[in-house]
Amino acid sequence: MKINHILKYTLIVFVFNLGFSQNNKKESHYVLPDFVEGRILMKDGTELTRALNYNSLSENFAFKDDGKILAMSESDISRIDTIYVANRKFFRKDNVFLELLKTSSTPLYLEHKCNLESSTAASGGYGGTSQTTSGRTVTSIENRGNFYEIDLPEIYKIKPYKQYWIIKEGTTTIFKTLGQLKKLYQDKKKQIKIYRKTNKVDVKTPSSVVKLIEHLEA
Repeated sequence: MKINHILKYTLIVFVFNLGFSQNNKKESHYVLPDFVEGRILMKDGTELTRALNYNSLSENFAFKDDGKILAMSESDISRIDTIYVANRKFFRKDNVFLELLKTSSTPLYLEHKCNLESSTAASGGYGGTSQTTSGRTVTSIENRGNFYEIDLPEIYKIKPYKQYWIIKEGTTTIFKTLGQLKKLYQDKKKQIKIYRKTNKVDVKTPSSVVKLIEHLEA
C-alpha cells in the first residue's frame, strides 16, 4: 500500500510538471524550430546555399556563418528572387517577405509577424507590461546585439501571429481573422458556416485556411 501511495504521488507530480511546462512553453521569434539548409535564388539566376531561418521580429531572414547568426543586408535582399527552405517557398513582395501557401486563380501568401512585450517586473520585481512592435524596445534589443539571438532576455515576451495576403480578382486583401476573410466572401457566408460545422478552421493553422479558401473557390 505504501509503495502504491508513493507511485501515485510521483505520477501526480509528473503529470502536473508536464502540464506546467507545456502551458509555459516559450514562444520563439523564429518561424522554424532551427536553422536548416536552404537555397537562395537570386534575380540574376545564381544560387546560394545557407543555413537559414526566418525572424518574425525583424521580418528578415537570418543565416548562420561560422557559428554566428547574421541578418541579410538590404543589398542582398534587393537581389533575391525566391528562398526555398524546409519545403517552403518565400518571395519578396511590397518590401515584405511572404510565404507562398497557394497558387491558382486566388494566390494566398502568409506574412509571419510578432508583437513584442517588455516587462519591468522581470528585472526589478515591480512594474507592468507594455506591448510594442517597434520603437525603443525593439531598437534596444538590436543595439544590445540580441536581435537575432535564439533566446531573448527574460524581460521580453514574444507574441507571434499570422497575416494573410490573398489576391482575388486582381485585388490584394490582407486579413488576420476569419471575420475579415468572411467580408471578402460576403456572398458565401452560408457556405462558410456549413463548412465550419465539420471542419476546424484556425488562422494559426495555415493549412486549414488554405482548405477553406480552396473550398470556397471550387
